[in-house]
Amino acid sequence: MRDTIVRVWRGEAQALRLILYIPLLLLSALYRFCLVVRECSYRKGLLRIEKARIPVISVGNITLGGTGKTPIVDIVARRLKEKGFNPGIVTRGYMRKRQGTFHVDAGKDTAEEVGDEAMMLAKRSKVPVIVGASRAKAIEKGIEMFNIDTAILDDGFQLRNIKKDMDILVLNGRQGAAAKGLFPLGPYREPEERVGEADVILVNKGEPDSRTQCNAGTIPTFRVEYKPAHLYNMRNDLFAHYNFIAGKRVLAFCGLGDNQSFFDLLKDLDAEVVHAISYPDHHVYTEKDIEKCASFKDVQCMVTTEKDAVKMARMKLPENLFYLSIDVVIEGEEELLGLITKKIRSHGNEATKTDSRTGF
Repeated sequence: MRDTIVRVWRGEAQALRLILYIPLLLLSALYRFCLVVRECSYRKGLLRIEKARIPVISVGNITLGGTGKTPIVDIVARRLKEKGFNPGIVTRGYMRKRQGTFHVDAGKDTAEEVGDEAMMLAKRSKVPVIVGASRAKAIEKGIEMFNIDTAILDDGFQLRNIKKDMDILVLNGRQGAAAKGLFPLGPYREPEERVGEADVILVNKGEPDSRTQCNAGTIPTFRVEYKPAHLYNMRNDLFAHYNFIAGKRVLAFCGLGDNQSFFDLLKDLDAEVVHAISYPDHHVYTEKDIEKCASFKDVQCMVTTEKDAVKMARMKLPENLFYLSIDVVIEGEEELLGLITKKIRSHGNEATKTDSRTGF
């Protein structure tokens, strides 16, 4: 069902969209009403907004999946650490099995226990990653355990129960005009007008449509590209140049919000993608999944993503399985970091960002 709805959002199933339009529109109206009730509850003080002791920088999106925000959380954390800050990443740990508020031990924990994105961030960033449903409690734990001086919220744009010093919004330019609409009529988690409430906008995978650009106004906007870093052979613990797959027959598989972007990247690297197997976002892999992929004998190697790979750490893997590590390149990165550090240093000296939502 999810794949069907996504096809409708992308404009790939016009006939089906006509059939589903009325029920999706009604559900979208109900969802909008729930957002209005939530907003009113915060404004009237019925729901509490927490204020952290340290600066809070949010990286999030306004649509469901596929914007590439997690690698941006990683690079922001690493760059701040390089500049002398002691940041911590705070995330809910989507689909995790472990309850409560805790930090991720990349050497002992599993992706199944803590969540795939939380595990990937812990392995890549080398900064404390704190998981918890309550971001305020998670930030406090980060302060107590690691003395973090800045909290970076992964997927924090929709959060209303904590005050944020800066909202960094990641937009996927590939979605285009066909993808408009509030969930479930479209992929938008909140009204499109909320784009105008971001402090910084990062754009990847194409150009935003004219309406999004209008909502963005004069907000500082930076282009983002995702470039291959290296291949990693998971069975033999070996690194390889990404050009290793050029000209090779490849089986590619992944479970992302935007699987096609990964397959396209492999083709851009001149890999001959013979089989492209898509799994749902945050898919929990089993030995049978790996055996199925390995059963194809007409390929020379198998390639997946780093996010998918963290969920296979304790499995018996084939010799020819690699994951492709991706680096984020932000055009004007130093300017962006300057805006972030300015917000961090002004924490406590000015009123924390307030939210004057008008998009309902």
